[in-house]
Amino acid sequence: MAADHVRGEMDISHHKATFDGFMAVSTWGGLLTALSVLLLTLIFAVGMDWIGALIATTVVSIVAGLLLKMSTAWYVTVGGLFVFTLVCGGIAQLAGMALAG
Repeated sequence: MAADHVRGEMDISHHKATFDGFMAVSTWGGLLTALSVLLLTLIFAVGMDWIGALIATTVVSIVAGLLLKMSTAWYVTVGGLFVFTLVCGGIAQLAGMALAG
């Protein structure tokens, strides 16, 4: 059976597609995790205002996307997460102000 194998004649398109998908998921997951840690570090450890930390993290995510040559979907995701965090943070801040007095 091993004698039937000829090096370089196997169709590897499915293997390449699987590897490319794995690399894309790993890149997206790692980058989103790092950006989440950055945002939370800026807010809680550094003591930055949450809006400033959100803007700084968004700038870092855009630069990282440019450096890693991410697709347009990356920038749409970053924009969506920016708006989502802005809305959730605003609601949390309003609720905190209402509960404080």
